[in-house]
Amino acid sequence: MKNKFISFGILLISFLLFTASTTSFVSDLQNLFNNQTKELVTQKNKEYQKTKNKPEIRLLSLKNSNDINKIRPMKNQVIIVAALQNKRKNVQILVGKNYQDVLTQNKCSNIIRYAGDKLRSEKKSSFNSGIRLVFNACATLIAQKDKLSYDKNSLTQEELQKIDHPQSVSLVWGLVIAALISFGLVLFKSTRKPH
Repeated sequence: MKNKFISFGILLISFLLFTASTTSFVSDLQNLFNNQTKELVTQKNKEYQKTKNKPEIRLLSLKNSNDINKIRPMKNQVIIVAALQNKRKNVQILVGKNYQDVLTQNKCSNIIRYAGDKLRSEKKSSFNSGIRLVFNACATLIAQKDKLSYDKNSLTQEELQKIDHPQSVSLVWGLVIAALISFGLVLFKSTRKPH
């Protein structure tokens, strides 16, 4: 009971931090994010505050994955949540109403899958590299929708293509392997001597 109360208190504080009009765009109670990641998020969101739509991409770390379902982003927010689940990190992207057309559930899943190796890493630096990749993917898609300028962290069209079609590389390799096996079988049959 005490743990549930503490968990609820942390969730309430996190919610208040995110819904309040503050200059902090990172709530890291679990100490998952490094300074480079926090600076990227803060710098980008400060730029966003100067634009017409004022989008926000926030980072949030939680102790429990079950608390993710209780978080509701505001209409102009995208919240990247990293929650601990049995010593593993569960990363999800929660999208406010204004950006649900460009950051669909499928697209968010593909973004997380694209950064998956880094996000699964035990090393804090690799994990943060994955978080920055997720953040930059969301920022690039928001820039496309709101017609904002790109910066050095924006994803290239090739990287966006890999997010949109995650299995296209696997499909090509699958076809190459199938062709090699077929060629090998034909070659094997043609070199076999009939008895």
